Amino acid sequence: MGLEMLADVQARIAAIQTKFQVATPLPRATTNTSANSMSAPTFADVLDSMQGGLNGALATAANGTAGAAGASATLPTAFTGSMTASSFVQSALSQAGKRYVLGATASASDPNPPAFDCSELVQWSAKRNGVDLPRTAGQQYATLAAQGNSMPVEQALRTPGALLFSFSSPPTVGGAEPAHAHVAISLGDGRTIEARGHAYGVGVFDAANRFTYAAAVPGIGT
Repeated sequence: MGLEMLADVQARIAAIQTKFQVATPLPRATTNTSANSMSAPTFADVLDSMQGGLNGALATAANGTAGAAGASATLPTAFTGSMTASSFVQSALSQAGKRYVLGATASASDPNPPAFDCSELVQWSAKRNGVDLPRTAGQQYATLAAQGNSMPVEQALRTPGALLFSFSSPPTVGGAEPAHAHVAISLGDGRTIEARGHAYGVGVFDAANRFTYAAAVPGIGT
């Protein structure tokens, strides 16, 4: 209920109180402990109860509005928005069958890009759900790890939406991309959705023993 509507209800209650000249406060209903029963509430009790509930609702609505306005300030500065693991994974799965093109770019506003490379599929899927990630696999992992979001590969294999990586050398924030760098999205059951390479394109694959690094994406809920 909006603040304007709550205020209108409050005014109507005051008008009823005035019309019927209800004293404030009137005697309350009393409990008859011997008979284990309670006498019926007076008209004033009902109005007072409505007024108290209304005042509480007004305070809750006002506090909720203020809280919502300040919530965005607590989000990590490197990322925006939020998404669920399911929506992230489903965005990537929707691109199964697409071509692999090294260096391909895909706008987040385009729901059906023609091609991806491995890191662009991850970046595009995240951006479609309101979360920004770096462009390359090396920088995706280095940035997430620097923020404390790295995780064991075995855990990532059981975590839908976790990222799995393989590198020829450990990447660093702002450093050069390793000679070999690859990233995939875990489906949580030992498989991945990924843009695997020219011979495979985008598809679902067995993770097997192909990955040596893993990280969680901030903003992903269950």
